Formats: sequence, structure tokens, C-alpha cells
Amino acid sequence: MAYLVWRKLWRILGLIFPLLYIASDSKKITFLFSFYVLCFFLLIELLRFFNSHFNSWLFKRFKLILKEEEINRVLNTTFFLIFLNLAIFFFRKEIAVYSVFFVIFGDIASSIIGRYFGRIKIRNKTLEGAIAFFLMCLFIGYLLNLITPIKLAWVAVFWAGLIASIVELFSIVDDNLSVGLASCIVMEIILRMFFSR
Repeated sequence: MAYLVWRKLWRILGLIFPLLYIASDSKKITFLFSFYVLCFFLLIELLRFFNSHFNSWLFKRFKLILKEEEINRVLNTTFFLIFLNLAIFFFRKEIAVYSVFFVIFGDIASSIIGRYFGRIKIRNKTLEGAIAFFLMCLFIGYLLNLITPIKLAWVAVFWAGLIASIVELFSIVDDNLSVGLASCIVMEIILRMFFSR
């Protein structure tokens, strides 16, 4: 249980990026900050893949936030940072912000519900977890529209959340990357099709 809590708290730290984007209202500042953080993690990746002792030390030191299966592959956090940089660089502000919130809170919801209430297994995930992901996206979308200065059409929130939850369930690529980009693309398509933005 402690492991799950620490991993989710670590994930919540990712909110620094969209909150900075909202507060600064600057794509450049947010992107540069996220890019520097990504570069730091890429350096960590290089060091640990070329130095097994450093890799072992890293996983012992941060065992509460790292998964055992990550020891021989790219970290989930690095995939998240790659998605984050792509979202900020290529997509408009509201899409980048909403997608990051979806990835963070959708993942938390699906992990908790899937772990403790999941019964219907699909690959290594559960249907209950996917439903929780979708419902969390709807809730987060509602809250963001309610309390932040950036707004996103409800139809875009709905379809982005739905597609993101399906991708999270079936993705063969790390879901920190695939889910976020899928939600960005869906939101962009919806806005272009129905709102000419």
C-alpha cells in the first residue's frame, strides 16, 4: 500500500507543469522548464544503462517510486516527460493542460480501482480500471472548466477521456506516452471539426 501511495504522490508532482502553464500563461517558459527536466532524466537514463552499479543504487534508493520492471527499460517518468514536451510544443494550451491532468488523475483512478475492485481482466489491466479512468477524465474536465481560466468544450473532454481510457487498456506502448498523445490528438480533431479553432 505504501508503495502505491508513494508512486501516486510522485505522479501528482507532474501537475507542476500544467499549473506553471496556467499561472505563467507562457508556452515558452513552460516548455523550457519541461525540456530541462526531460534532459535531466535522459541523462539519468544514459547513466543507469551504461553503469549497472548506478542503476542498482538508483532502484534501491528510490524503490518506493520505481517499478521493478523498469530496471531494464526506460522509466515511466521519462515517457511521461516525453509526452509532456510533445503536448506543450505541438498542441494549444488547453489541450496540453487537460491531457496532462487526464494522464495523471486517470492513471491514479484506474490503478486504485483496478487493483482493489477489478474483476474483468483485459491483458494486464481491468475493465473496471478503464471505466474509472474515463469517469475521472470527465470529472477532471468538469473541474478544470469550472475553476481555471482555460476552458475546453465538453464534447472534446468526453471523447478525449473515452479514447484515452481505451488506449490505456490496450496500448502496447508505455501508457504514459500513448494515452497522453491520444487524448491530445482527439481534442485537436474535435476542436478543428466542430469549433474551427
